[in-house]
Amino acid sequence: MNKKIAARRKWLMATGLMLVFMPLGIYVGSDDHGWAALSGRIFPDFTIQFAVSTAITYVWISFAEWIQKSLRRYLGDFILRAGLLWSNILAGLLFFVVSMAGIVMVLEATESLFYGAMEMKYPIKDLEHASRAIYGQFATLSLCVYVLIANRHIMDHMEEVQVKAEQLEKENLLSQFSALKSQVNPHFLFNSLSILSSLVKKDPELSEQFIDRLSRAYRYILEQHETDVVSLTTELEFLQSYTFLLQTRFKNKFEVRVQLAQKTAETSKIPPLTLQILVENAVKHNRMSEREPLIIHIERDGDLLTVRNKFHPRGEEVSSTGLGLQNIINRYNLLTDRSVWAGEREDEFVVKVPLLT
Repeated sequence: MNKKIAARRKWLMATGLMLVFMPLGIYVGSDDHGWAALSGRIFPDFTIQFAVSTAITYVWISFAEWIQKSLRRYLGDFILRAGLLWSNILAGLLFFVVSMAGIVMVLEATESLFYGAMEMKYPIKDLEHASRAIYGQFATLSLCVYVLIANRHIMDHMEEVQVKAEQLEKENLLSQFSALKSQVNPHFLFNSLSILSSLVKKDPELSEQFIDRLSRAYRYILEQHETDVVSLTTELEFLQSYTFLLQTRFKNKFEVRVQLAQKTAETSKIPPLTLQILVENAVKHNRMSEREPLIIHIERDGDLLTVRNKFHPRGEEVSSTGLGLQNIINRYNLLTDRSVWAGEREDEFVVKVPLLT
């Protein structure tokens, strides 16, 4: 439904139209265009004309708005399907006939007031020509009023369509983002349980500590399930718990080195579980040993966060669900127009993700 035009705005529209059309009416309705003759008619002639004409125009605007809103209310979607042209022509004709009938009565009443009751002199000799010019002026004014209101309703309708389209797009993006996050949660749990299964038989006591850290880590995942981005500080705290889980399994074969200023961590944001996925991918795809440990570096590079490690691919084929890096890329695509970069550089595998604010 189109929004109703505020009364203040209608008065401004009416006043503006009269400021445009009244000088033309004065010119057409006067034989003497000299300043002396015109200044003598400022009050009450021009003052009353301006006040009455502005009030009439305000009524026109309200009437035109009512006609158009009524047609749309009663005919509804049929007008939208058939197109607005014929409905606007129909409403315009109705408005024009009714408004001109009202104008005739108002002009006759004004003439009786000015030149009858107040006994003012006619400012023009050719009354027939002046009357035709005045009626033509008001007819043009009537059409201008109707076109203004029709244009306002069309703009309102376009704005409503645009708002609905933006809402649908936002809902679609949120749906896609939720789907991506729901992929990460079971993926993390699956890999963590795989680590736990290898520890249970070897070290039951350490397994209990592992379970405690795992519960903390997974609590974080559940808490961030409805969150699009988290502070880098929060993500790094979670990464510490996750790193403990990995170091429990790999001991001296694995290390994560974070080199970030405290201010950077506090003011920057990233999608939750981004670092966990990147660290997990590095562990999955690289061989490691005590002699050649896998060291993952996390540092800032301008407005990007860099995660890099020496590239030592495993000799055997690594099974993968294909979620990892592509999931991060997809989530960033939904959050920003800045892209994720990933690839080999010299002997390192490097991933650069934008730092969000």
